[in-house]
Amino acid sequence: MVNANRYLQRLIKYSLDKLLSILGLLITSPIFVFVALILKLKGQDVFFKQARVGEDGKDFWVFKFTTMPKGSEKLGLITTSNDSRPFAFGKFLRKTKINELPQLLNVLNGSMSLVGPRPLVREQIEEGLTAAEIKAFYRMRPGITGAGSLYFHHEDRLLANVAEPHRYYREVILPQKKSIEQAYAEHWNLWLDIKLLWLTIWVVILDWIGKEVTDVQLDLFKDIRKADEN
Repeated sequence: MVNANRYLQRLIKYSLDKLLSILGLLITSPIFVFVALILKLKGQDVFFKQARVGEDGKDFWVFKFTTMPKGSEKLGLITTSNDSRPFAFGKFLRKTKINELPQLLNVLNGSMSLVGPRPLVREQIEEGLTAAEIKAFYRMRPGITGAGSLYFHHEDRLLANVAEPHRYYREVILPQKKSIEQAYAEHWNLWLDIKLLWLTIWVVILDWIGKEVTDVQLDLFKDIRKADEN
């Protein structure tokens, strides 16, 4: 009965993903047109496409709006808040999270969900996790937002303040994300996804107006933190 209920909830989750991605694409279509026009006028590609690890550890192509000159990703996979690679308009897109909007296309084609573990580059995740751990990390479809990424919503600022960002990510952040995403997958239900979506909206709004997310506000996230501690 438990497995049947979980299967039904996942069926509802992915059906809602399809519906909400279509709705989201319709609502944000003027933003897509505006951003595409600006990027084209600046001589940039509209979309940045990159292979990422997805459900069951299989690769897929993720889409974002371009925020850096072509080839910048070859200079490093870690991005910090003081990274000099993004061009001016790209910094605005990253700051407002508008650069993530094209992932609605990934949700629509079924390679991503609205909520799930963030899709990472294989080279990046293989530095800290085994093949079995990667598959467990992506028991659920990767998401536009997720438990681990919300827990480290300040990741770019955090990495900007350490001497070795790459090492810190591999040895500190990635292991914690693994635990959090494992807890998310084990304790997942539709209500948890709703809470994570609400928290995402809250965090983005606070970031837009220049306010930090407090511990009180992150209490909305207590279910994941408790699961991580057990």
